[in-house]
Amino acid sequence: MKSKLAVAVILCGWCLFIAWLVFDYIEYGNQMFIHIFQQPFRFEESIFHILIILVPFVYTVLGYLVNERLTLLERFEESEKYRTHAFVDELTSLLNLKGFSFLAEQQLKVADRSKNGLLLIYIDVDRLRQLNDTFGHSAGDMALIDVANIIRVTFRKSDILARIGGDEFVILALETSWAISEILTLRVQENLQNHNAKTGHPYKISLSMGFSHYSPENPCSLEELIEKAGKYMHEGQEEKQIKDILGID
Repeated sequence: MKSKLAVAVILCGWCLFIAWLVFDYIEYGNQMFIHIFQQPFRFEESIFHILIILVPFVYTVLGYLVNERLTLLERFEESEKYRTHAFVDELTSLLNLKGFSFLAEQQLKVADRSKNGLLLIYIDVDRLRQLNDTFGHSAGDMALIDVANIIRVTFRKSDILARIGGDEFVILALETSWAISEILTLRVQENLQNHNAKTGHPYKISLSMGFSHYSPENPCSLEELIEKAGKYMHEGQEEKQIKDILGID
């Protein structure tokens, strides 16, 4: 048995039985145990002897049940851990694509019923590959963790936050209109600038953002919503690249 508690329960029962045998030997010598059948029948004593004989077997059964119970709990914890890992990104502890899709699909249904809009924000870490090549993958991983923390600080606990790819993050902001996108952009950029100013890293993190709005009056699939935000973001990246080439801030 794997459980120490189960083994302890079984040993306890057998120790009690052995203790009684020792006492019986001291009291009756060679007549130990035999004297039970030689004495006149007394109900109380007979019950006592029957219980003493049953003690080790009862405790053995209890130990087995304890072991099975603990084994089931261990399996349940492992399955819960597996389910958690299946929905969570290991590096950032945000949701992964599977976890995001599961929760976001539920929120689309809620939005349809409540007639409230949703805003999907698509965030991409600029030049992550270049950062990895220059400073190593550990620096790239740290940058992704930092971006995840910036996202946590920026958005509400009720919003759905996820890392869906190598350098790609998405957020589903609940009960939000399209007009709030500009405010969210400013918040992200402000928190990003504060982060870059405080850290002593030899690199600066830069982010590109895209938005798409879900309207119950004009519904679309989650995949379409992500695709629209991604397209919006890539258009912004192209504009940013042109500005870099021309030297325009």
